[in-house]
Amino acid sequence: MFYLFLFLNGIFLVLRLIYIEISPFDLSPEEAQYWDWARHLDFSYYSKPPLIAYVNWLSFHLGLLAQHWGLKSFHLFLNPELVVRFNSAFFGFLISIIVFLTVKEITQDEKKAFFIGILSNLIVGFNALSFLFTTDTLLFFFWGFAFLLLLIAVKKKKGEKWAILLGLAIGLGLLSKYTMLFFIPLMAIYLYLKGGSRKFFIISSLSAFVLFLPVLYWNYLNDWVSFRHVLGLSGLEGKHHSVNVIKTFSNFLISQIFIMSVAFFPFLVWGWLKNISPQKKFFSLTLFSLPIYVFFQLLTFKKFVYGNWAGFAYFTGGILAGLYFLKFLKPLNFYKFFFTSLLAFIAFFINLIAFYPPLLDKIAPNLLPPQRDPTRVMIGWKYLAQKVSSLYNPEKDFIFSNLYQISAEMAFYVKGHPHTVVFNYYQRMNQYDIWYAKNLTAVIQCAEKGKPCPSKYFQWEKFKGKDGIFISYFPTPPKAILDSFENLEKTVKVEIKWRNRTIKVYYIHKLKNFKGNYEPIIVGF
Repeated sequence: MFYLFLFLNGIFLVLRLIYIEISPFDLSPEEAQYWDWARHLDFSYYSKPPLIAYVNWLSFHLGLLAQHWGLKSFHLFLNPELVVRFNSAFFGFLISIIVFLTVKEITQDEKKAFFIGILSNLIVGFNALSFLFTTDTLLFFFWGFAFLLLLIAVKKKKGEKWAILLGLAIGLGLLSKYTMLFFIPLMAIYLYLKGGSRKFFIISSLSAFVLFLPVLYWNYLNDWVSFRHVLGLSGLEGKHHSVNVIKTFSNFLISQIFIMSVAFFPFLVWGWLKNISPQKKFFSLTLFSLPIYVFFQLLTFKKFVYGNWAGFAYFTGGILAGLYFLKFLKPLNFYKFFFTSLLAFIAFFINLIAFYPPLLDKIAPNLLPPQRDPTRVMIGWKYLAQKVSSLYNPEKDFIFSNLYQISAEMAFYVKGHPHTVVFNYYQRMNQYDIWYAKNLTAVIQCAEKGKPCPSKYFQWEKFKGKDGIFISYFPTPPKAILDSFENLEKTVKVEIKWRNRTIKVYYIHKLKNFKGNYEPIIVGF
């Protein structure tokens, strides 16, 4: 059945590429930022490790190479979003194969592996990973790959070579996203309970650590700024955060139910409850999912937690839900068939709405207003960039924003892919601050205090005398930005519509003669 699975999985890959081609969605701000990182290859970056930048660099240059070879008719290399999102679709294809092999390894049942591998295409979280190319896609793949290697190594008592291979998978996961660190203590627990050797654990961990050394070295050179960022996001930096616990707790829980397409979340909980004991057959699937979910759910008592933060737990969690979904079907009768069909329809419908919300306008217009539609972050960037391009002269102007998200999108979509800038204004630090900092230590001290940072700490001289194109939500540029130019020449208002309603309003300000004296105001990490 594996070859049939590969064939069907290949069809899903093609369908995803077609959807990326016809999708109304531009790149999300994070996707655009990671693409921009690929133009500044480094050992690491402010908020994430470097692997996503390397993958983006590879796909971008493969596209250039194909065009050089005269393959301009091959549409993959003409659609800019497809050049980026081909990576997510391809890794989604690989993840499905890892799911198939993992289920087969656990159950020794190729039919279950086949059905669960296909069933994963009804899970919103998996489809999101296969559409948006963010660090979560890479993390999910290497988490699953490392888990499969661990299962095989322990079951078949593999030695040092497998320990190194497992360490490389963990290391690549760490180069994808820092939350891969969860794998190491969970691996230690699993090895202890299953009689794995201490030597195997040490070799695997050391192999991963060696691969991760460049990230540590980059942070050493940059005052451990990534760790300051992670501590700030996690709420563990020691500062008090006032949150509405009921709201943060329920929001995160609802997001996890939605990630599992609603229909499969009850089967996940059933699987967790049935396999909480190490003696149970599917304990490994619980071990590598439930503690992660619990950790982030508890974190909501301290701060707001984004739904995707625990997403990697659903590699094993999704498999567990799939196994108990199939278990529910046996023995199959009319009532179970009807109920199962209803659940499958619910999952399919939720995926349709998640990836094309305008359908709601025909069914329930007020259920999810456009202003609250999560997909709105991917709307209008190309249109905004067209307006900016009409004002932009690459010889005389530079493009900047007070938000890194806008600067990243303009870097991707403005004609010629200009190198854009961020004039930080009461926002946390970002990668653009690091790129243009002369004295990062001094800039970090400014960020800790939240006070204006002297312009002498930044490389503003390269823009001095040029005109600035400032894109923001501000109808009028803040005084601190306005005072760093000779005068404001013009302002263009740009409304972004989605589902027949205005969801965002941007202002493009043409500013004359940059003086080189802007003092960024960076607030925390």
